[in-house]
Amino acid sequence: MRRALLKKARQKNARAPVFRGYLKNKLHAAALAEVCRTLSSARFAGRGAGEPGAWRASLWIARKVRALGLTPWQGRRGLFQSVPLGCATVRSDAKSCRAIIQGDTRYNLEQDDELLIRSQQTRVSLDHAPLVFVGYGIVAAQFDWDDYAGLDVVGKVVVVLPNDPGRNSPEGELFLGQRMSYYGRWEYKYEEAARQGAAGVIIVHTDELFGSAFHLVQDEMRRPFRFLPHAVRSRLDFEGFCSERFARRLLADGGVDLDAFIAAPRPMAGRLCRLDAHLQLRLDCDIGIRHCRNVLAMQKGRLFPRQCVLFCAHLDHLGKTADGSGYYPGAVDNAIGVAVLLELARRLADSTPLRRTVLFAWTSAEEVGMHGSARVAQLIRETGLEVVAALNVDGFVPIGRTRDLFLVDGDQSDLPNAFVSAAHTLGRTISLDEEPSAGYFFRSDQASFARIDIPTVQVSTGSDLLKGGVEEGMKRHDFYDSNTYHHTSDRFNRYWDFASVIADVDVLDETLHLLGDSSMRPALRRR
Repeated sequence: MRRALLKKARQKNARAPVFRGYLKNKLHAAALAEVCRTLSSARFAGRGAGEPGAWRASLWIARKVRALGLTPWQGRRGLFQSVPLGCATVRSDAKSCRAIIQGDTRYNLEQDDELLIRSQQTRVSLDHAPLVFVGYGIVAAQFDWDDYAGLDVVGKVVVVLPNDPGRNSPEGELFLGQRMSYYGRWEYKYEEAARQGAAGVIIVHTDELFGSAFHLVQDEMRRPFRFLPHAVRSRLDFEGFCSERFARRLLADGGVDLDAFIAAPRPMAGRLCRLDAHLQLRLDCDIGIRHCRNVLAMQKGRLFPRQCVLFCAHLDHLGKTADGSGYYPGAVDNAIGVAVLLELARRLADSTPLRRTVLFAWTSAEEVGMHGSARVAQLIRETGLEVVAALNVDGFVPIGRTRDLFLVDGDQSDLPNAFVSAAHTLGRTISLDEEPSAGYFFRSDQASFARIDIPTVQVSTGSDLLKGGVEEGMKRHDFYDSNTYHHTSDRFNRYWDFASVIADVDVLDETLHLLGDSSMRPALRRR
């Protein structure tokens, strides 16, 4: 009898560590869920950039950070970094005008969503401004490419295509091949047109070249325009998008076959760029300056304090709805990301400092142009911090436990190798972006760090479910993208499996220790 009791006791003690580990993970998963529930609640009203909800969210995060014992970044007195943000709203009045005249045809577009316009100017008045088609609108000496060569676009309106020519080069001989370069992003199109002296820009939207549906662009353009004051783009009178249907008609009447142009290896060679069309545009905007803020914290490295590993997650979402009656909760995008960074910070605070410094940045204004991370990148450059890697947490969708973790790396560096090693240690795998031509790498905060040559990736939930595999995982991701992403339905769900998110945090934590407690230096790939 006694031997049986002793044997039973030994079996119980052997199971105790496993049970305690399970219980600890459940508690941490519950804490993660509580952060997500809180930040997506009505108290923070969607955390819109420049809105009171985002201001309150940054204060709430800062309190959590202080409680963990983290300190401000080197050389800074506080945890907050101000991000000045211009806000422009187009007035609706009888004097406004938006029309394109082509030959004897006049397209009145005032009440039409075929042409979407926004501006940083208080008043825009253009009468018969010529439209000039400039192809992809790229000037890139390293790729021997200049769409503006021989063109005078000063005071004119340029019509440009999204993406870059590499997408349609079968052997990858143009630009970066199927991997979209920064020259393919619409931000660059606006900047280059401003440098060329253009009055305005109209980007032709196609689902294939742009990588997302037109209705998402419409939603973005209908919201108040948030911008960084005094940036290069501020020289433009306006920025615009037009639908593929209208663009095909406009270009065809101007002698441009869109399909043939895209298929040609050097499409601007010998092309007639004038479209025999003019824009009439009159609009007034109410301009204001608002301030949002990033939350910046760190744990100082014990041996190499100037060498840093950066973790980033944007705290903002879309804020209130257009009519002010509701708000976009942003539970997945990106309250979960904020919670993941707080969990990593908690683990770090409970352990011995790593050799390198670990920086945390909860950024604002990501949803309106990644302006918060641009300010962080500017600070890094000004202070001379040596950031060996930047990891952006965005797109953690609680679809269930997966075998893999998903990275959007843009083939920019060999940083994914660190994740592969860390994942292998934990019996996990890493999946990489299979659609580099869509340019997802440039659609979140990692793009700001890539522009200053920091090896960087975006970390998101994988698709290979333990129960259901890749097919079921992709179905759940597609359902989120179609029904929840940037919708008011992105709300906290108490049935979400946050234990699966904790499992993903384990991989991030292992990667952090691999980068932060060694001499590993991810290398940039040659461009």
